[in-house]
Amino acid sequence: MWFFFIAFSAYAYQYQPVLESLSIIGISPGVENVIFTFNKINNYRFIMLSNNYWYIAVPQYTIHINQTPTPRLSVNDILVRDIRNETRIYIKMNDKYTYKYKPILSKNGKYLIVRIEKLFNNTSNKTAKPKTQISHKQTAKTVINLSKPSTKTPVIVIDPGHGGKDPGAIGIYNKEKNIVLDIAKRTAYYLKRKGYKVVLTRNKDTYPTLSDRSQLSNRVKANIFVSIHANYSVKDRKKAKGLEVYFLNTTSDKRAIRLAARENGISIQEVGDINKIILSLIQSAKIEKSKTLALDVYYKMLSYGKKIYAGYKGRGVKQAPFYVLVDTRCPSILIETAFINNPKDALYLKNPVFRKYLAIGIAKGIETYIHSHMKSKIRQ
Repeated sequence: MWFFFIAFSAYAYQYQPVLESLSIIGISPGVENVIFTFNKINNYRFIMLSNNYWYIAVPQYTIHINQTPTPRLSVNDILVRDIRNETRIYIKMNDKYTYKYKPILSKNGKYLIVRIEKLFNNTSNKTAKPKTQISHKQTAKTVINLSKPSTKTPVIVIDPGHGGKDPGAIGIYNKEKNIVLDIAKRTAYYLKRKGYKVVLTRNKDTYPTLSDRSQLSNRVKANIFVSIHANYSVKDRKKAKGLEVYFLNTTSDKRAIRLAARENGISIQEVGDINKIILSLIQSAKIEKSKTLALDVYYKMLSYGKKIYAGYKGRGVKQAPFYVLVDTRCPSILIETAFINNPKDALYLKNPVFRKYLAIGIAKGIETYIHSHMKSKIRQ
């Protein structure tokens, strides 16, 4: 058995939980166990940040590491942080695989085992057709155009935000989930007309989780991932209006952090705590490509949007830690099309012609990026 030993302070309270060791064991070619051995724990949290990135949190103690643990098997990296009166052990998995997790706590509270099953290898299609880890059966039915990606034709995943039980922001005239689904379908239509292979994460009112969306992108080997949303302002609904396009990176901007908290479904405090931890393992090359994609889409959307809405305001290309972008392996962006609770923006978002032109702008921006920055180009 292979162990990581982690020492604790001699001054710790006797009744505090102590992590005595961390083991990573290969059970079979497709199954591995990460075993946390404690003196005793009563509760813990298992949180998936993405399919390939998760953490265990145990409350009310501080650990001291004498030696940095060395990853092995499918574990690529380990980070340990004390955050808000709990210790979090972050595990980054090998992104060549998709995984299924099952945390199990022993009855005596001494062992916490995270059983990890590799569902399929993304680098090989020689094995049998893989299972897909999707939490909602209905979600699987919403996936369209799952043809094998061509080496010549880029694969584009369009992600209408929210859906189903999650309405997103509630606007003056409509819910975010309905508006962005319409824009996404129109975008997919224009891209397909040009011959691109397009996959929607949902094509009706269903709710794929954030992890479902990024897993789908990786499964179809997407070259581009675009998540479409509608913005919302709590404080300045009459003044806050216009277009924002985001790419994945850390940020200290308070409004971007608030927006990331809303889209991620977590607290502002937690975004501030973890954004640098999450992104410490993201490749800088992906960030730079995503920024370029964001700029191309932003300028095209603004240009086409103004054809219908002369006062359509450009608020810029920005960065923020959106979970839905973390686990995608391709250039990825998140679009906030307009403010759903601003009187003028909302009126135009209600207009199908404006939504049509926003969709054309998104499609044109994607096409600009493909022809300027990708080796794989579609034949005209």
